[in-house]
Amino acid sequence: MADIHLFGGEKGGVGKSLVCRAAVQYHLDNKLDVSVFDTDRSNPDVRRIYGEAAKCRVAVFSEGEKYEDKANQIYNAALKKRVLCNLPAQVMIPVRNWFENNELLEIAAEDGVRFYQWFVSDGGYDSLNLLGKSMESLGPTVQHIMVKNYGKSDDWEAFEQDEALQALLVEQKAIIMDFPKFIGSVERNRMDSENMTFAQAREDKQLGSISRQRVKKFLREAYAAFEEVGVF
Repeated sequence: MADIHLFGGEKGGVGKSLVCRAAVQYHLDNKLDVSVFDTDRSNPDVRRIYGEAAKCRVAVFSEGEKYEDKANQIYNAALKKRVLCNLPAQVMIPVRNWFENNELLEIAAEDGVRFYQWFVSDGGYDSLNLLGKSMESLGPTVQHIMVKNYGKSDDWEAFEQDEALQALLVEQKAIIMDFPKFIGSVERNRMDSENMTFAQAREDKQLGSISRQRVKKFLREAYAAFEEVGVF
């Protein structure tokens, strides 16, 4: 069975691309064959950083007719190997239209393709509200993985006390993931400014021993979280 992993969250600034980049590096380190796509036209940092290392390609989700087939390469790639796809913010409507207009869930069942929606959240009201809408929009056939990004917040009381959302998570058998915080803003800024992959950063002597160890620690914790989820 092939699978398509969509890394989103609808809200901007919740760490979607960081989670996706960590997932890409996980596959590279474990020598897992994968196709990578970036659909964020305004800030395609997964493409910018992993364009060469992971052969990341660009795809487009849009409500415009001239782009209606641009996202189909994501599905077609999944017929051969696993797909990791970075999503921009505010893409729920065109993604839903892509599913509905092409009856993707129907043909996916025939082709043996499984969809996973990694919904990255900062625990805020808007983010949690959008999570509920995503689950209602895509339905239980798409496996939702709610990513609690501890790099953005360590207060998840609102999430835990949202009875309606918790019931929906249970009903759709969603998976909950704790994603670790990357310690070190200097390291993060340098990686971003110099378009460094995690692999390059953990070996870069100019970063210094402590900085390289921070990268290694983050990856170790992120990989443990991915393995606990158990879908890779």
